[in-house]
Amino acid sequence: LHELTDLVDQVAHQLRVDGDHSPLGVRKITALRLITRAARAARGEVGLERTDHVNKVRLYVHVDADDLEPRPCDDEVFAVARVEKLGAATMAKLRQWVAHHQVTFVPVLNMARGDAVDVHDPPVWMREQVTLRDQHCVFPGCTRDARSCDLDHIVPYDPDGPPGQTHPGNLAALCRRHHRAKTLGLWRYTRTPEGAYQWHGPHGTRFLVTFGGTPRA
Repeated sequence: LHELTDLVDQVAHQLRVDGDHSPLGVRKITALRLITRAARAARGEVGLERTDHVNKVRLYVHVDADDLEPRPCDDEVFAVARVEKLGAATMAKLRQWVAHHQVTFVPVLNMARGDAVDVHDPPVWMREQVTLRDQHCVFPGCTRDARSCDLDHIVPYDPDGPPGQTHPGNLAALCRRHHRAKTLGLWRYTRTPEGAYQWHGPHGTRFLVTFGGTPRA
């Protein structure tokens, strides 16, 4: 169920990126319909309608810039990239994928970018930056993929407050369950200058979420 929920969230988000500005609930229904059609087509029950949403496959690949330079085939076996949700893949395998599919390359993000906007919802570049930075829900012990998470304002957004409240330093990836726990005031947290998350919970519990693990503070 978690995997299906994640997939529905991903397709619904992709629909918005592709220009569908329907409410989230409507996009989730559309996403579920597309997933069902694809599954039935895979079993040969129905012909799969060729639509942009169904046929697009988006991979997020993290690779060293030096490994993008042409090199002998033997060397490509040892040059490895990380594909989100799939794991490691050699450059040789990546070149096979690129050679046989229509591929769109998106610009590399400046992960140090920190400028702010004066609206509640972050722009696409900011959402992508925070997603890549956090990688998963930053609640202690949660491993839900960041692409399936909400972006939470660490310091709650105030419509009547000062400008510039929405910026990467004030955003973090939280799954829907833990986003609600924080909104209800059961948990609160801050982001340290080093990029870790200091959580304070009920009964005086404290956790420090880092890329190296989540020790109890």
